[in-house]
Amino acid sequence: MASRISSRKDRQNYPVAALPSGRGLPALKQILGFLLHVLKLGHVRVFRYLAVITTLQAANGLLVIPAIKYLFGLALEISKLNNVTDRTYTALLAHPVSVLLLLAIAVLALGAVSVQFVALIVMVNRQQSGEPPNLRAECRETAACLGRMLSYPSPLMMVYFFLALPLGGLGLSSVLIQGVGIPPFVTREYLKAPLSTGIYLLMIGAIIYANLRLVLTLPLLAVGPKRPLAALGTSLKATHRNSLRYLLLIGIPLGVCALCASLLVEALVWTSDLAASLLGVQNSALVATLCIGVGHTLGFLLIGAATVVAIQIVVALSREHLALPVTLQERSQRHRSAQSRALKATAGTAAAALVLSASFAASPALGQTATGAGDAQILAHRGYSAGGVENTLGALEAAATHQADIVEADFQETADGHFVASHDTNLLVVAGVNRNIHEMTLAEVRKVTVREGGFADRIPTMQEYLEHADELGIPVLVELKVTGHESKGYLERFLAQLDATGTTTQNIYHSLSPRAVKEIKAQRPELRVGLTVAMSVGGLPKANADFYTLEQASFTREFLEQAHALDREVYAWTVNDESTIRELLGIGVDGIVTDNVELAIRDRYLVANNPAAEYRVGSALAYLDIFR
Repeated sequence: MASRISSRKDRQNYPVAALPSGRGLPALKQILGFLLHVLKLGHVRVFRYLAVITTLQAANGLLVIPAIKYLFGLALEISKLNNVTDRTYTALLAHPVSVLLLLAIAVLALGAVSVQFVALIVMVNRQQSGEPPNLRAECRETAACLGRMLSYPSPLMMVYFFLALPLGGLGLSSVLIQGVGIPPFVTREYLKAPLSTGIYLLMIGAIIYANLRLVLTLPLLAVGPKRPLAALGTSLKATHRNSLRYLLLIGIPLGVCALCASLLVEALVWTSDLAASLLGVQNSALVATLCIGVGHTLGFLLIGAATVVAIQIVVALSREHLALPVTLQERSQRHRSAQSRALKATAGTAAAALVLSASFAASPALGQTATGAGDAQILAHRGYSAGGVENTLGALEAAATHQADIVEADFQETADGHFVASHDTNLLVVAGVNRNIHEMTLAEVRKVTVREGGFADRIPTMQEYLEHADELGIPVLVELKVTGHESKGYLERFLAQLDATGTTTQNIYHSLSPRAVKEIKAQRPELRVGLTVAMSVGGLPKANADFYTLEQASFTREFLEQAHALDREVYAWTVNDESTIRELLGIGVDGIVTDNVELAIRDRYLVANNPAAEYRVGSALAYLDIFR
């Protein structure tokens, strides 16, 4: 009875007028005051929120993701596919049953992500309404909100959850959308010239702006009886000419959490490095594993706290727009019951025990040196772009100077049957010339000047490129780009021009076109020919190939193991991030296609000659660190 009375005394109505209202830029005092109240709101039931987040994340990881994998495996089996790539997805969509299974996967994924966000929104809304915690009522309100959300137009909600949210930087809040983002090779393509960089920055700005304009959509579904379209329209109306205010209110706490996570990782990396210099291999491995466990645990708590704070903010703003009061419940230290303190102590003990057990189990692996890492090939992506324009002789010479093992280069056919070194089919981005190579003669292509990174050069022929590589003593991974505009007999001309260089058997070859790979291998079985895969889900693609060049976003340990079981190598492209390079080298990838040749060579030596404890902490926790 006493606790009930005290909770009533501690309950206050937080008036709408106290929120930083109005258009334009609110005063910093208003913003900080509002955020302080939000933090108090989240603090009152913080362990309840974290318990719900943990439960839902575990359910998604242990139940939903395996169910999705199982349904997708059935779809592949029905479509008689081993996996899906950017070249074979049409076969998956051609079978009615596989399409139904894909729809089932979509509904399951949308429902799971929706539950994860909506349950928290409902809990926060009840708290701000002054309602006491009630599991049955929260489940009932969550189900009602989900019913409105999953009705028409649910495809619109899928776009929001699986594109807008993760691309806006909120992908870590759900295990189902972690890792969703713009592939690194796409980013690289946009950033290589001023024109495309401008387009890329506009695109990123548009994604952030769309997230800000739609930020109240989900809360409005819970706060008011809004249908998805109505909630979306209300969010657009509420944020009209008001985006900067919302950016500050949401961005400041999320930015602080990101900074805290980064500082945590840097402190753990420093601790691991110190242990490596003072302790023996096994002891430093144990310290490194403890650091990883602590980092994952505290990182999860930080991400959970950031999610709760963000939801508290958007629910409060939604209630403000609907002219509803926000009730602030605060509990002082003396009002915390012994039961609550015992619960927190139990939770902390369980988390510590989990970290310790994981550390002792994993520490032997961190005390070992990765076998085979020293044999991995470092391939200079289109040459060395820091020393010349991609796919030119200048970049080739720079790659040889920086001691890349192999240089990767792209070649495609001109209108008169010659092959030239160029990745871009259209030359607008790299040369300011809005023409396609397959529409130009060799003489016209040779007149074009390509520019990148302050360098300027000419487009070389394949024969010039390969002969110069031979002079420099560096082999070439030749990529045949099949644009669909090749003339009849192009493969025969391709092989003939290769033979004219006298270097055919010195180099290796790959292509995105499975047909081209098959035909080259059929005509020249002595050559090493690989399949380039831009997107892969499932097992190995069926191909008569000697190796695979796999885009890093599709790379999995299972893919590597299946390829090695068939005695086929796997190269990952285009890997420029240090933590990813170390991770891939540590699990035995056969080659790294990279723009950062010097970095990759240095990391290869590090991984091959040092126990994992000396570098693994930063790599394992890189997802938390904005500095890595």
